[in-house]
Amino acid sequence: MSDQQISESLPMEDRLRRAPGRHARRISATAKVTRAEHAELEAASLKAGKALGEWSRETLLAAARGEVVTATFTEIVATRQLLNFALEAIACGDKPTREAFQTQLQGIRSSKHKAAAEVMQQYAARESTR
Repeated sequence: MSDQQISESLPMEDRLRRAPGRHARRISATAKVTRAEHAELEAASLKAGKALGEWSRETLLAAARGEVVTATFTEIVATRQLLNFALEAIACGDKPTREAFQTQLQGIRSSKHKAAAEVMQQYAARESTR
């Protein structure tokens, strides 16, 4: 679905109305891309269910703010969580059972994306205070 198709599916009043408190966007940030790259960008925006312009804006700002969470970063956070669990048990003189370990591992698998996003937000907040 193109930007035009997305726009046409919204009522005119919704297209003209700005969210309360949102400033008008009047400056463009552009980049030259190949046809193949443009197709990739459109596919990514469609996958996110957003118009290309809005998706591009959000993606650029997230990168500029250091909010981009990669798969590698997510796995590092998950490994850190698992290591903390194991070391806590050792430090307390406990020996976790196989079942407890598997339960913890399953919990980490289901929450690692949220945890990585939270850690990234903490880093971004620290950087902004410097």
